[in-house]
Amino acid sequence: MEMDLQKTKEARRDTPGKQEDETECPLEAYGGSGHAKELPKNDSLDHHRDANSNQDPAHARQRRQPGKFTFHEDAPQTLFPSIPAAVRPLTPSPQAMNVPTALNLSPREHRLLLAAKRYPPVTKSTLSELDLPCIMSNINLRMDANFDRDLHFKPDLDGEKGRRKRKEAADYWEAMAVEIAIYAFGATHERNNTGGDAPLDQRQTFEPRLPAMFETLQDVLKTLVPERDHPGVVQNLEVTLLMQQIQKGVLDMVGVATWLATLLKTHCAPMRDEWADQMVEQIRSGSELQNSIKIVGGLQTLFSILEAMKLDVANHQIRAFRVLLIEDTIPFLQEYFRGKIERDNFCVESSRLWYLDVRERELRRMEKPAHTEGFWPISVLFRGVSDFLLQFYTPDGFPETFVFDSDRLWQLRSCLQNLINLDICWFIFESYINAQKRYLSAPAQTYATFRTRIGSLMEENDECLRGSPLWLKNVRCIALEIARFACAACCRDATVSDEVIVPIETALEWHLSNESGLFQYFQNSLREKLLAATSATAKRYLNMSPLAICESQRNHPQTPMSQQHYDVERISMRLAHMGVLHWKVWAPILYVRESVSPSDVAISQPRAAHDVARSSTF
Repeated sequence: MEMDLQKTKEARRDTPGKQEDETECPLEAYGGSGHAKELPKNDSLDHHRDANSNQDPAHARQRRQPGKFTFHEDAPQTLFPSIPAAVRPLTPSPQAMNVPTALNLSPREHRLLLAAKRYPPVTKSTLSELDLPCIMSNINLRMDANFDRDLHFKPDLDGEKGRRKRKEAADYWEAMAVEIAIYAFGATHERNNTGGDAPLDQRQTFEPRLPAMFETLQDVLKTLVPERDHPGVVQNLEVTLLMQQIQKGVLDMVGVATWLATLLKTHCAPMRDEWADQMVEQIRSGSELQNSIKIVGGLQTLFSILEAMKLDVANHQIRAFRVLLIEDTIPFLQEYFRGKIERDNFCVESSRLWYLDVRERELRRMEKPAHTEGFWPISVLFRGVSDFLLQFYTPDGFPETFVFDSDRLWQLRSCLQNLINLDICWFIFESYINAQKRYLSAPAQTYATFRTRIGSLMEENDECLRGSPLWLKNVRCIALEIARFACAACCRDATVSDEVIVPIETALEWHLSNESGLFQYFQNSLREKLLAATSATAKRYLNMSPLAICESQRNHPQTPMSQQHYDVERISMRLAHMGVLHWKVWAPILYVRESVSPSDVAISQPRAAHDVARSSTF
């Protein structure tokens, strides 16, 4: 499929989301599947977004995980809880259909006919966010491309929003199965289901979905196949003709499905061929058995194939344009934010005041006047950021200017807090051993095992609110594991007695629940390590381009951040990367726009991450 690069300049525009029948992409159509922690998020741009933008992103990004990447679910086979009926129009439309009383539909089936979505879950509009202009204008994707080399789109089915979408899709397809049964019943009894001259009973009518589904199928196919195949699509999916054949009971649905499978196999990846054959078989089986649920299963598979084809193209485009997306990060974001500030009243003054406040604090902290040019302005920024990452209490959020980095910052904060907590756990363990007048025969080996085991237990508390019942339960599990290590070190019985567990559990709950002196001690110790490592990394990034910075990390293991909780080197590298990009974007716009010349900004920007590590003070 050819890609129109002439449209990529539209990426500079702030395009609001469109209605169901429109195809322009929303500017921020990139779904969110990032940090799942229930913490305050910086959603400032949501408040300044066009009020008419009401389209939910249908797709999210994630790292590639072989064996876990799926595009569809099986057709619903079970009933779902009842849903409230939608608000009905006062009078039926000319397309309204009667509900045959002889079918004895259940109250749920009747409600679904009235309330389920009119369009299928996959439409030209929901797929439009995967078009090249939308990819090029997607701010979140551009930012994430700098940090995740295996970035790709997937259907956004996670979380509460994903649960709602799955239910809406299941309701739609179940309603479609009932509708197909009604068409079949009408054809069998030679009855005109569109009402004819007889008035319709509003309580027993519904607006059909099948015509809209065929229209949607035709529209989506036109976006996926070359223009030379469009006449065939129009001819084989002529909606009026298809509906007439359905109403008369003469539509060869198996023939239509077979033609669709042949068309799809011509243009999709070979891995989808089996899927297309499955679609045909589902529709053939349903037609032979007069089972509308099986027919709908085939239709659901068909639309899943269409979504998969679009995702394949979009993910190929992400890979193809990754270099361009990364190299263009700084100018693109500067132009975008300047436009948001000028046109949409995106308020960033609070971020500037935050920066100036940290700067003033650092000036007061200095024992004697120091050089405040070059690298120093960036160190101010990173001292402030470090406060958010290392402080005991969860911050309300990050400054507005970090709106597209907030997920990564929450992730780094979780890693750093776990490092502090791990040091507290080891201190409690060693204190108990010393109190028993024992010593560790292999302290390095014991610490490595301790770190791995306690660290994995600690990660289970990442999603828990401190002090909550689940958090306390997890802390007690950690205390039990520390007690087991203590018993093993003291050559005691494997059974942990209350004599061992009680003092360890008491100390652990106290120090993890309060900003104690022990927390502050390890907090300060971690700060020094973090700042030293971040400084070394940031100095290397000083005069590097965004792409060079990204590529420089290829020599390091690309394991998930959840497995890097205790790797200060890796955390500092990510922090340096974020800081350099952030400073290059925002320093000339906001932080030092009055005090530093453009050349000074360019020199000092790459050092930003270096100071983040060095600058956190409390």
